[in-house]
Formats: sequence, C-alpha cells, structure tokens
Amino acid sequence: MKLTVLFLILTAVLALFAGAGEAAPKPDPKVSLKTLKSTGKAIKKVVSVVSGAATAREVYEAAKRRKQQG
Repeated sequence: MKLTVLFLILTAVLALFAGAGEAAPKPDPKVSLKTLKSTGKAIKKVVSVVSGAATAREVYEAAKRRKQQG
C-alpha cells in the first residue's frame, strides 16, 4: 500500500512538471452572434418540450386522483 502511495505521488509530481511548459493562456474563442441565436432557439425548444411534458404529467396525475376518489 505504501508503494502505491509513493507511485501516485511520483506520478503527480511528473504530471506537474510536464504541464509546466504549457503555462501560456489560450486566447478567448470567438463566438458569433449567429451561433448564439441558434443555441438560444434550441434551448427555447427544449424548455418548451419539458414544460409540456410536466403539464401532461400534472393532468395525468389529476385524472388518476379523480378516478381513485370514485
């Protein structure tokens, strides 16, 4: 078990040294307005579908309760 811990520490130190050469930050990615609009439309569709499914579930549960009451 001590050998495993020693191996993990050695691997972590080597990973830190290997990653030290890539310290320069990458430039910010450019996002176009067209991409933002299409993403917004897709998110709007997903939200509307989820909302519709929730409404259908509520209607189903209400009908189920009425049926159980008699």
